[in-house]
Amino acid sequence: MNFEDPCNKGFTIYSKSGCHNCKKAKNILSELKIKYNVIECDEYLIENKEEFLLFMNNKSGTECKQFPIIFNDGLFVGGFIEFKKYIDTFFIDNCFE
Repeated sequence: MNFEDPCNKGFTIYSKSGCHNCKKAKNILSELKIKYNVIECDEYLIENKEEFLLFMNNKSGTECKQFPIIFNDGLFVGGFIEFKKYIDTFFIDNCFE
């Protein structure tokens, strides 16, 4: 199975059904009017979970254990907690400088 790479420009959110933090990440970007790409991973997880997780680990450079898995400009940001810190630092703080 071929898995979709994160976009080289902008945010990419690897998401799955029923993921509360995936929805929160998408809502934050929408509220900030930041465009993003969503890759729904349900099919990947059903058909070939181990291979998909290995793909994510290779792309992120770390072991991905939970969703969302978020990249910006093709670079790994992290899960929701890391994403929130990233947004607060690089987008919210810069609005007031």
